[in-house]
Amino acid sequence: MKRISPPPSDNPAPKRRKATSQACAACRRQKSRCEILDVPVPNHDGAPVVIRCHRCKVVGIECSFETSNLAHFPPPQTPPAASPGSSRERTVPETASGHVLHLEDIIPTATTPASGSVLRVDWTATPILAIEELVRCPRRDMHQQPPGADRLSEILNPQEITSLLDIFETRYAPWLCAQPRPAENSNSFLDIVRCTIASRHLPPAARSAATPRLQKLTNDLFVREAFNPQPSLDSITALLILSIWSPICDNGGVARDVRLLIASAVSMAKNMNLHNASMRVLSLRADKSPHKNPEMFESERKWRLWMYLSISESMLCLGAGRTPVSHFSQLDQDILNQSSPAHLTLSSVRDIRLGLTARLYDMVQNALKVHLKAAQDLGRFFDQINEFLDSLESLRRLFAPFPVITQYDNFYSHMLLLEYSACRLLVLHHAIRETRTVHERDMPAKQWFSATPLTYRVAFSWGRLALSTAESVLTAFLAPSSEAELILLGTAPDTLYVKITVASTWLFVCNFLLSQLQLSVNGTGVGVGGGWRCRTTPAARCAQGLGAQMNVWQGRKNKQGQVKQPHPPLEPQERGDPSDMTVLDIPYARFPSLPMANTNSEGGEEGHVDVNSQQQQQSQQEFGAGGARPGADSNPDFFMDDAFWTSFLQNLDSDALNAHGQIPTAT
Repeated sequence: MKRISPPPSDNPAPKRRKATSQACAACRRQKSRCEILDVPVPNHDGAPVVIRCHRCKVVGIECSFETSNLAHFPPPQTPPAASPGSSRERTVPETASGHVLHLEDIIPTATTPASGSVLRVDWTATPILAIEELVRCPRRDMHQQPPGADRLSEILNPQEITSLLDIFETRYAPWLCAQPRPAENSNSFLDIVRCTIASRHLPPAARSAATPRLQKLTNDLFVREAFNPQPSLDSITALLILSIWSPICDNGGVARDVRLLIASAVSMAKNMNLHNASMRVLSLRADKSPHKNPEMFESERKWRLWMYLSISESMLCLGAGRTPVSHFSQLDQDILNQSSPAHLTLSSVRDIRLGLTARLYDMVQNALKVHLKAAQDLGRFFDQINEFLDSLESLRRLFAPFPVITQYDNFYSHMLLLEYSACRLLVLHHAIRETRTVHERDMPAKQWFSATPLTYRVAFSWGRLALSTAESVLTAFLAPSSEAELILLGTAPDTLYVKITVASTWLFVCNFLLSQLQLSVNGTGVGVGGGWRCRTTPAARCAQGLGAQMNVWQGRKNKQGQVKQPHPPLEPQERGDPSDMTVLDIPYARFPSLPMANTNSEGGEEGHVDVNSQQQQQSQQEFGAGGARPGADSNPDFFMDDAFWTSFLQNLDSDALNAHGQIPTAT
């Protein structure tokens, strides 16, 4: 029986949809997905908009869309009622330079509406990512591309190459707990990356000429190595280094996704079976055959590389809303347990520090996986978090004496204390946020910070611990004083400065809300020196952000008339250009004034707060079962005010922060 075809329809068949976009040249060559995730907003002067695809941004290569006439037209302006998200976009004002920060691109979580028409974005969900965006400088397009080069020797002379490789090996490699190795010049991708990172130590004239060419050579080779089907250990190490340190000539405005870089390195390592290297090391150690020593050395090298890949991925994903793929296994712990040298050497000290760092981030990742499911489970959640805090404290007791009992890598062992305090702060931050989020969801009529499952308020208990922990971060950061230690401090990984800024912001926000300043930052200048003076380095950008915070605090104090100027005015040469100072406009009305100490008491001075009596009142009011915190009831977002973060971002002009080489200094 023949199938009867349906009668022809009066409506013509729909036409085939034409392709609306085409991949850029680089993505077509690599047969990769080409996406334009964000389109820059045009300036008021009608300058053309330059577009780059997301992959070219991440990889750091030139995109054909930049030179295409089709990609230079400004995006059409959508009327306010055209899309549901238009009101959300209007809450982020455009800065004077046309640089717009979109909250949706920063925080990968849903927003929580509040009373009124003001959008409240929970910046506390990803504190590290939030600070990274706050200190990010705007994009500065290079009008002239640096001349290309195929080899390292075409950019640097042999003496410069040897010097930079030696600098990296002595100052940067210890951050990776890497075993000592000779600084050989092989013109490999790893040597090029190491010279690119260490090029900040070149003389100014040589640095300005060499660093752009080194960066271009690194970008060109990165594409080849990232898609190499047979990667090498040196290539994985090079990607690891690029994810930890930013080149000093890196364009701050371009989203440099370091987490994508480390994820690529982890994926390459898994393809080489590095995640099973611990199993092979244990097997060879059990065999104890002398003729297998070369294989043992290579297996231990692979195991160490995998360990620090796992540490770096956890370090970069912490506080950024990302989940690391790699993890610290029991086999890794077994290897560390077997590594108990009779005498401490440089190699053994770095192995011990490697194991302690891995255990630290493994504990923190496990702590951040604990969530408060319901408000009635707060007692159990409180116990779980405190168990992790106790475990972290036990771990701290192991590496706290390290800078004293060994003569090797004392500075780097001391920095491990800073890492510990920063991780502890993030755990406390997570615990407080979980308490607030769940209580606002389950008990909206009850103030979240008043939760008292165990006869005292957990929010204030963790809050006070967080404040002391944030102070510990800054104390560890300010402890190095010798010139040699300050030089080493300038080589710290980028994430270290972000964590320092997070700790400082914690203190800043709490001081802002409490309307008092009893911390050591009062009268302290925020500045950098030496190799940090390049305004594109992470240290300089974070210092500028801290300077902006200090300016906000000083402006608030002067406006309220609480504190007189504690120091005489600076001399003109110390004060610098007024345009270098950053001033943020914060809506003070959103922060209710809290009761201050009695300034008219006998023997008291104006603006003086009796710390001892205030702490006694706090211990009675905060930890009493039915007590109430003075002034807390008037501020439902005490300690974790998301409106503050939104206002802070809206008023932070990144161009003003990074347009000048001098660091803003608060007096």
